[in-house]
Amino acid sequence: MKETKAQARIKNMINFIHKHPHCTTRDIATELKSTQRTIQLDLKYLREEWKDGEVQSSRGRHSITLYATPSKQGNKEREKIFLKLALESLENLTDLSDQYPALVENHNLKNLAIPYYIKAEEYEALNTDEEEIKELDSAIKNDTIIEFSFQGKYYHVEPYRLVNFDGIWYLYGRDIEEREENDHKTWLLQDIDDVVQYYGEKHDTPDEEIDEDLANAHAASFIPDKAFDVQLKVSAKVAKLFRLKNHIPRQNSTIQTDGSLHVTSTISTIEEIDPEIKSWLPHIEVIEPLWYKEQLEDELKVYVQNLSILQPFT
Repeated sequence: MKETKAQARIKNMINFIHKHPHCTTRDIATELKSTQRTIQLDLKYLREEWKDGEVQSSRGRHSITLYATPSKQGNKEREKIFLKLALESLENLTDLSDQYPALVENHNLKNLAIPYYIKAEEYEALNTDEEEIKELDSAIKNDTIIEFSFQGKYYHVEPYRLVNFDGIWYLYGRDIEEREENDHKTWLLQDIDDVVQYYGEKHDTPDEEIDEDLANAHAASFIPDKAFDVQLKVSAKVAKLFRLKNHIPRQNSTIQTDGSLHVTSTISTIEEIDPEIKSWLPHIEVIEPLWYKEQLEDELKVYVQNLSILQPFT
């Protein structure tokens, strides 16, 4: 079928805007030797009917995002790969394992060849059909204040998120009664019982603030808005591995002339980094704070002394 003048004009307009982002209606009309009124009608048509892209207009200037590209099929394949990887990594994280086969079947992922493999950490299972979890989920979504029993005490709490640290689930929120030194804290999820929502009470803590706090957290013991600095030395032998990811919160590494790393970090509690530090021994040394350096040395001395008095296995 022969292309109409209107179709040709719209195609040329799309190409022009794509090559000249933030162009004006006058720019387009001049390029296509058309009137501004005609171009305005064409833009209106694209905004309402065009399925292969989107026109963005701001202060009289226009840009285009194309959806239909030569790599569209390749993009769909990559989307499926990442979807399957995500489902596999979450399979044991929640009760998703019951739905996993159906999800794989529905999205045609069963025979999908994947050149990647992610070794997922072992997680405590989370049953999202459990009544307590449903109640917490509802309260978090609706910003509702709750009360619950935890290890023999009742807490009045602003619930923010269900979070997972080191494979274990916690509720993160604020203790309204502030009976603890840290009113923002985490509660071990499996020890939470008798959740009750106070439907007349809501909190107004912004999601952005909650997510920022959690983005800077490295362990369940973190305390928002409390910070002190830690300095470490990492030996050259493991420096490359240590730099591949952030092993500690807000990790900042500087390579030294001998190949070692000088690492700085800002944390809120020593528990945020203590297990990680010990896992890198003997290739890591605490420089500051001195009190933590001495505490670690004392713990290691006790550990070695206990080893020396242990009877060998027979």
